[in-house]
This record gives sequence, C-alpha cells and structure tokens, in this order.
Amino acid sequence: MASVVHIFCSDTARTGKTLLARVFADMSSLRREGNPIIFDTDMSGNGIVNYFPGKTRLIDLSMVADQVVMFDTMMQLHETGNPGPGFPDRLPDIGSGALGADFVVDLAASDLGRFFEMFNDIGFERGAEEAGLDVRIYYMVNWSLKSLQRTDRIRSMLKSSEFFAVRNMGVQAFSFTPRPHEADLVPQIDISLFLKALSPSVFAIVNEKDFSFARFVSGEYTEMKTRANREIWNFLEGIYNQTSLPARGSMMS
Repeated sequence: MASVVHIFCSDTARTGKTLLARVFADMSSLRREGNPIIFDTDMSGNGIVNYFPGKTRLIDLSMVADQVVMFDTMMQLHETGNPGPGFPDRLPDIGSGALGADFVVDLAASDLGRFFEMFNDIGFERGAEEAGLDVRIYYMVNWSLKSLQRTDRIRSMLKSSEFFAVRNMGVQAFSFTPRPHEADLVPQIDISLFLKALSPSVFAIVNEKDFSFARFVSGEYTEMKTRANREIWNFLEGIYNQTSLPARGSMMS
C-alpha cells in the first residue's frame, strides 16, 4: 500500500482548508495502524493541531530545523520506517504502524510561498516520485484574480504530484467575473473538488474539537439526528467520489 502525502493549502485564510485536512486525516487513520502523521505550520495553534494534538507536529517554516523535520521525515519514514537521527524526540507518537504511514500537511496561508520554494529547491517532488511516495495537493481557491493566478502558478510547477483545485461552496462566491482589463489575465482553472456547503447546525457539530469523521464513519454517533447524519454522509461521499474521478467543472463555466 503506497504512502500518500496530502498537502492542504490556500493563499487565503478561512477557506475550509483545515476542515478538509481533517477529513483526510481521519480517513487515513482508518487505512492502517499509526496513520496519519500530521504537520501543521500554523504556529498560532489554530490549525489541525487542535483536532489531533497527539498526532500533530507544529512546524515553524522559518526554522531550518523544522523544515528538515517535515520533509526528511516524510521521505525517511516512508522508505525505512525510521525518521532518522535526532527526529524521534521531536515527532508525535507515530506508533508501530509508521512504516508506510500516510502524511497530512496543513499549510498556513502565510507559508504558501515559502513552502513551495523549499518543495522545489530540495527536489522533494522528484525524490518522492522515485521513492514511490504519492503526493497530492489540495488548493483551496479564493475568488480573486490574485488567487487564481497563484493557483495556476502552483499547478504549473508540479510535474508528478496530483493537483486538486478545490471550490468550497460553503464559504466562497459562486463565480468570478473579471473586469474588462483583467479578462486576458485570468487563467483557466479546472475544479477537481467541490465541497458541499454544510448547514450552520451541522457545521457546528463537525467543528467541535472532539468530533471525529473516523468515528462517524465507524458508526459511533448513534444519537445523531437523521438529518445531520445524512448531511455529513453526503459531504464525505462527495469528497470521496470527486477525488477518485478525473477533474471536472470549470471555474469560468
């Protein structure tokens, strides 16, 4: 079973990035023991670390040591099951299933440029491909010319990674209309994943610190109301179906 690196990013805060990262982290936990190993670059503590405190390593991307921890750990754990000298005391409890573990990176919007500069500079994508590590990038697109252009730049620099442009129907506008002088500057971005909007009451449920999509799928929330249960299932099924299919839908359609 190939290891997967799930990278969740955006050029704008509050786009639903951490919510989507939580879904994949919880689904990874059902794949095999020890999953996932999670990195969160939001040093304010407002990211995915709030939901998986025992599995998450906070990464300060301004620190070289933290950069090494994140990138080298993903490569070395995938290949050998050993994070290497000096790493074990800086990592969360990864358990006995670390060999072949999946990884989740919740990337703060402020770290977008820095992260992908390092991603390129160290040749992580090439090394991951050679090692058989599956890299998937989920980019939450904001509806502005700047965001569309940054989305296109990130997508264009990738060679072997799978790229998902994500449109969150719950927090973003339904269309982008460029001004006349901007028309030729707008890149064509195909949306790979549409996130269904959650009702306020259901969003409040899944946003609770102790809510787990993994426990939900396992049937542990037996007292949940039928309507909320159905809405969460539809939300999860939509993600699963779309990430298993070719890209469809256009931002400009």
